[in-house]
This record gives sequence, C-alpha cells and structure tokens, in this order.
Amino acid sequence: MLKFANEFNYDIPISKKLVVGTLGPSGTSSESVLEYVVEQLQLEAVTITTKLFENFARLKEALLSEKVNLALVPHAYHNINDFYMEPSFELSFIFIYPTPVYGLAKKPIAKFDINNCTILTHPAPLPLLSYLMPDYEKQKHIKVKLVDSTSVAAKEVSDGLAELALTNEKAANKYGLEFIRTYGEIKMSWSIFKHKEDNFSITHN
Repeated sequence: MLKFANEFNYDIPISKKLVVGTLGPSGTSSESVLEYVVEQLQLEAVTITTKLFENFARLKEALLSEKVNLALVPHAYHNINDFYMEPSFELSFIFIYPTPVYGLAKKPIAKFDINNCTILTHPAPLPLLSYLMPDYEKQKHIKVKLVDSTSVAAKEVSDGLAELALTNEKAANKYGLEFIRTYGEIKMSWSIFKHKEDNFSITHN
C-alpha cells in the first residue's frame, strides 16, 4: 500500500494578511471550497480577504499582477495547465474536497417540456448530463449552452433566460431554484497556486 503525507504548512506573511481568489460569482463550487480553505488559514490568525472572478482567465491575470496572493483552481477546469505551466506561478498545495450536490434545477413554478428546453452549464460538469438525462443527445429540441460558472447558470435560469441549470445546491438555493434530478457531491481535487516571488509558501509533503 502506498502512503502519502499531505500537510498544510506555510510561513505566515509578515502582514498576516492574504488575498485568496477563485471562480465566482457567489454560489460556485469553487467558492464553497474556498470557504473551507479560509477556515484552515484563519486557524493561524491570518486575516483573509476573498475575491471572486468571472472566469479563471481573470483569476490568472490577478495572480500574475499579484492582486491576489493565492489562486484556488479545481482540477476539473479544462485549462488548468495555464496555471501549472505559467513560469511565474508555483504549486503551493493540492488537496481533495467534495463539491456541493450537483443536479438539474428549475424555477419552482416553471412548467416546460423537458424534451424542448435550454440547459445552461459550466463546461466542467457537462458530462453529468449523460447521467441526469441519458437521452438528451437524441433530442433535437434540447439546447445546451455553456456559461462561465454553475452560479451563472443558476442565476440565468432564475432570470428566465433558460429552463434548466446544471448547477450545485448552493447556487440553486441562492437563486431560488429547485432540483428536478440530482447527481450528488463530486469528490474533487484542487490546487492552490502562488506567485513565486511571494514571501510565504504553502507546501505539501
């Protein structure tokens, strides 16, 4: 049996202040996991400011310009190599933490034909549609549109711009949606990146 140690160790910055960013807007799975990260950092009496970005490209720009100290990125992000291969960045920590429950959500009073509707989703959970709607690819009148986050998907359904959102429970609750089908939590791995020139580090051994 292989054994690994994974410890959240870091040197506390002199200012004891950190700015940590991830994908927004409020309600994303990334924000939910960021809340967990913040709880861990605050155990060392570090003051945390969080920032949410409309996409991971904007988060990368913020870390490059050092507007954030740390960037939280899920491994489900299809362009995560943009962070790993950026010469200015350093992988500081890697861990596993579950997302909120995922599923298909609608407005509570909405009535629609499930075989003639528009579904909004972030690219990462798109494969879940094959489980939640096994025949959706055969339905000519089902449209799937990609948006920047699960939270955006939920908001736009709440605003009446589509019938269904493939989203998480936190976003569904925030925007007053209800699940019609659920998949469950996703056990996901996450990376935290920092700028190499920062005067602190998070290491995993």
